[in-house]
Amino acid sequence: MQTFNIFPTTVYVGEVTDHETHKEEFYKVYPKFDYEETWEDNTVSENMGNPFVHLEDTLDPLFQQIAYHARKYTVEILGYKDIFDYVITKTWLSRARKTTDEIRWHIHSTSHISFVYYVNMPENSHCIEFENTCTKNDLFKTMNSKDDNPNRNMVENYNPLNAETFYLHPPEGSVAMFPSSLSHHTKFTGGNFEGERLGIVGDITLMLKEDQLHYSMGYIDNKYWKKY
Repeated sequence: MQTFNIFPTTVYVGEVTDHETHKEEFYKVYPKFDYEETWEDNTVSENMGNPFVHLEDTLDPLFQQIAYHARKYTVEILGYKDIFDYVITKTWLSRARKTTDEIRWHIHSTSHISFVYYVNMPENSHCIEFENTCTKNDLFKTMNSKDDNPNRNMVENYNPLNAETFYLHPPEGSVAMFPSSLSHHTKFTGGNFEGERLGIVGDITLMLKEDQLHYSMGYIDNKYWKKY
């Protein structure tokens, strides 16, 4: 007998070197990007009009490493050609100070790769959870749904072949990367949580390198764009 697990979705987690230095440099500029939480579930600063953490010169070494990991993810893990520049277009903060600070399910619709750099991760911090919105192994709809009702839950053992969701607790100092179209959210999974879970979230667009413009697909540098 043979089985072939085809068409997987790949989430990447890599270690960022010199994390303590990057963390120290970030906290120096943190006040510039701090934000007032104006409603109950407002745990991100993206909609506060300042999604530009990556423009801080003192954080260049950090974002250079993030670009390195994006290339590694794209070329070494996913197997694409090394023909792209990695353009960080937006960065903002994701923060949780209490167990109810959870981010709702969403995607990032204007980029190719999204990432989270985990600046501060207290014990029992919120996880990042991904959703399988295109399940092929649920042989009929809701077959793999997690349900407390024993008359509805049909899964004997949850595994990557039948999972509806999958969550990670990346360690502090790591960066998680995934396709921007992959649905995800944050959630509290239990335990004694104190302090501040803090991450820098960002979007990356793949731009064809200057010597690769013969490709008919893919974005080209915006110096060739014209705004009207």
